[in-house]
Amino acid sequence: MLKGCWGIYIASFVFQFLMTVLTVFTSFLAKVLVDALSHELERAEFLESWVIQFLSRGQGAEYIYQHMAILPVSVLISALVTVAISYFRFSLRANASSRINKQMQLVLFRHLEKLPFSVFKTEKSGDLIQTCTRDVDVLRQFLVMFLSQITYTIFIVVLCFSILFEISWKLTLVSLAMFPIMFVYSFFLIKEVRNRFRKTDDSEAELVDAITQNLNGVRLVKAFNAETREIDRFERRLNHYSSAFRREKRLSAFFFSSSDIFIFASRSVAIVYAIYLVFKGEITSGSVFVSYTFVNMMVWPLRNTATNLSRLGQTLAATDRIQRLLDIVPEDLEEGESIQAQGNIEFRNVSFAYPDEPEKIVINDVSFRVPKGSTVAIMGKTGSGKSTLFQLLTGLYQPTKGSILLDDKDISTISLRSLRHNVVPVLQDPFLFSKSISENIKIANKDASDDDIRNAARIASLDQAIESFSEGYDTAVGEKGVTLSGGQKQRLAIARTVHSGAPVLLFDDSLSAVDAQTDLAIRRELKALGSRCTTLIITHRVSTAKDADYIYVLEKGKIAEMGTNEELLKGKGLYARVAEIQSAMR
Repeated sequence: MLKGCWGIYIASFVFQFLMTVLTVFTSFLAKVLVDALSHELERAEFLESWVIQFLSRGQGAEYIYQHMAILPVSVLISALVTVAISYFRFSLRANASSRINKQMQLVLFRHLEKLPFSVFKTEKSGDLIQTCTRDVDVLRQFLVMFLSQITYTIFIVVLCFSILFEISWKLTLVSLAMFPIMFVYSFFLIKEVRNRFRKTDDSEAELVDAITQNLNGVRLVKAFNAETREIDRFERRLNHYSSAFRREKRLSAFFFSSSDIFIFASRSVAIVYAIYLVFKGEITSGSVFVSYTFVNMMVWPLRNTATNLSRLGQTLAATDRIQRLLDIVPEDLEEGESIQAQGNIEFRNVSFAYPDEPEKIVINDVSFRVPKGSTVAIMGKTGSGKSTLFQLLTGLYQPTKGSILLDDKDISTISLRSLRHNVVPVLQDPFLFSKSISENIKIANKDASDDDIRNAARIASLDQAIESFSEGYDTAVGEKGVTLSGGQKQRLAIARTVHSGAPVLLFDDSLSAVDAQTDLAIRRELKALGSRCTTLIITHRVSTAKDADYIYVLEKGKIAEMGTNEELLKGKGLYARVAEIQSAMR
């Protein structure tokens, strides 16, 4: 997390130490000034005597009495130097904070991008967003603010304690008597604060998840007049979050206010006992002033540190969530062989069950071959395992049994990066980036020329629609392609995939939103690509499947039928029944 900013990070603590030393020294100069005004410099302790000798250039207290202006000028100079060092310290800390935040979010985003597909099926997007934003900010504040507070407290306590102890060990012990009690008091609140913060954090993650889902499904919400219902659901979650937030803040407020008792008690005891020692003649008047000042300088950082210790629970909870995400093993995209596939595909006795439902067999002993350059249609009822075949072929999941071969090589031996470069899918509900049409197509090939982009759009039968737009290929598609129709989004995704130049193209019901005429035009263009690519098409339309070189019909995870359109129509299986039904509906 501190990669690239260790130097600045450590330098901020060095400047903090220098600032603390000068702050304490400035306050101590005020003691010398009070003693000089009281003509008590002759009773000075060792450290004060050293300061007197330094300021008087070895001439002693008499010189100070004769040149009293030396002391306020010294205080002023010391304060100005402290201010300058403090400025550099805060500048360094702000720089380190910015770099730490950048590094942490970059680490998490890189990790998220490399996680297996299965993780995103089980994890809520709201939880992931919460971890990468608020939890990161909590940890950043710990590294920058909390650790800075701790080190400042250590510096100030050690320096003030040492000087007070040199002035009067009795006064020192009495002044610090309340501090151990305050720390013990804070320690017992940490666990409960941590629990309450985790509940608040989880509740907030649910809020983020609810907002994300509603933004993604805004069309569905409006289509079913579900605005009121979604508002009510969100309000219930918001009430739960508000309740958890109030419980957390009430405990924090209770600690913050109750700890003031220890502060005021420490200051009162210190000043009363210091006055008592003055009357006994054990310390000077300046010692009363400096003891009160030093106790005040120590007690607030100590209280803040104690408060931060109670907030340590928040940091631990946030760290737990971040660590849990980082502990998920990412995909290794580079391990394996890098190939340039020809397009021969073979499934050998492939079986598969999803990891979260191992007892439910989705693909059961499936075997078939697809020669390079051919077009294969896959049909079947919903839930028969069609899309799962594509997920296995692109390496999103690994077969439970059997093997999948690409050009006679088991895809488990091919690097995922190379596999996904050679096997590219088009999904039924494609995702489009909030960019222009040309930029969405170029995602598949950044070095594409304008002619390449137009050719891909022509193959997808999208070129005429694009030319009808006022801005043509520069038309912004909006978030997730909201400005395009369903068919236009599918055709844009097809153009993007064709433009990739991959030897294997997978169409997961990707022509469902286009009309029959456009469907036919796209299939003809794909057929015209000839031996350049192997095409697998999942479809529910017989009109789409009939021109394929071969058709496989899945039922309950098994291949129930296989053959050409003519062969399957002669049978009395599912394909023939579907063809009869669709023919009757025309």
